[in-house]
Amino acid sequence: MHIAMMTAWNTDSGVAVHAEPLAKAWREMGCEVTIFTHTKDDFHGAGFTKEEDEDYVIRCCGTQKTNYLDPRPVLATDFDVLVVQDLRMLSVEGLSRIFPLIKHRARTVHVVHENTLPKEPWFYQFDWDGVVYFDKRQEFLNDVYPHAKLIPFPCFPIRSGDKNEARKKLKLPLDKHIVYMFCHRGYDPFLRDLTEKLRKETILLYVVPRGYQMVEKDDPPPWMVIREEEVLSQERFDEYLFAADCLILHKFQSLYLGVVSSTAFQALGAGCPIVVPERSDYFRPLESELLHYNDVSELTKTLTKLFRDEEIRKNLLDAANGFVAMNSPEIIAKLFIDFFVELGRPG
Repeated sequence: MHIAMMTAWNTDSGVAVHAEPLAKAWREMGCEVTIFTHTKDDFHGAGFTKEEDEDYVIRCCGTQKTNYLDPRPVLATDFDVLVVQDLRMLSVEGLSRIFPLIKHRARTVHVVHENTLPKEPWFYQFDWDGVVYFDKRQEFLNDVYPHAKLIPFPCFPIRSGDKNEARKKLKLPLDKHIVYMFCHRGYDPFLRDLTEKLRKETILLYVVPRGYQMVEKDDPPPWMVIREEEVLSQERFDEYLFAADCLILHKFQSLYLGVVSSTAFQALGAGCPIVVPERSDYFRPLESELLHYNDVSELTKTLTKLFRDEEIRKNLLDAANGFVAMNSPEIIAKLFIDFFVELGRPG
C-alpha cells in the first residue's frame, strides 16, 4: 500500500506530532509513504525540528495565507490513499482544484484537528471517503460525517536515557531536583512561587524561545535556569526530559482550535513524570498517567511527594508506559490501515 499524507512535517506543530510517528510506523510495516508538506517559507508551526527532511518528503504546498500548491508532485505520485492532516493549515483553494483528479484514483481521508464544527463553508467542500478524529469530544463530527472514525492520537515510542549523562551534556546540576518547564507559548509566573525549602533542593528549568519575555531572564535567581532555544529537535526535547525529575505543562486550553496537548503525547514515553493543572481538560484521555495540582501550594506538596516517594514515581511511569504501549505508533498506524482497507478501492 502506498500512503501519501499532506501535513505539517518536521515542525513543532501538534499536527506534525500526530503525523510523524504514524508515517514512520507505516514505513516500518512495509508501506510506501510520501509526505507532501509546507514550503520552508510558508509553514505551520513556530519552526523546524530538523535541518534536513527525509527522502520521502516533498515540500510543495503552503498554508491558507498564500494558498500556494504545486500540484505536479501530488498528481505525478501513484498513491492508494491520501491522508490530509488538518485542512485549515493547508492550501485549501489549491487542493480543491485538483481534488477531483485525486478522488478518481485514490481514497481520501481527512484527520480533523478542530475542537468544534468550523463555521466556514469551505471546510465542507471536500467529499472525503473517510474522516478521522482522535478524541471523543470531537464526536460532533458525526452530525456532518455520520461514519467518522475515532482513532486515538499516537504516542511517541517508549525511550530512555541516562539522567546524569543528559545533565552533563546540558550543563545542568547533578545534585538538584530539576523541574522542567516547557514554555513555548505561555509563561505563568506563579509556577516560580515554590516554598523556600523546596527551592533549596530544586532547580526550575525554563526552556523558552529566543526573545521570550520573562521577569527573571536577565538576572535569574540561583534556583532557576533559563535556557533560550530555537524550536527543539526531538532529540533535544528528549535530552531535557531525561535530565529532569518532572515536566510541568501548565496549560488549560489551546490558543487556537486544538483538542489535546500533543506535547504530552510526545513526552509521555520518555520516563519523565508529567504534572498538569487539575482543572485542565486539555490532557484527556490521560488520567492516572499524570500528576495533577490545583494551585501553587498543592503543586509544592505534589512535587515534594514525587521527589520523596519512589512508589509514586514508579506507579506514575508504569501507567504512562502502559498508555504508550496501548497507543503506540504501530498500533495506531495499524488502525489507520484497517480503516483504509475498509474504505475499499476508489471508483
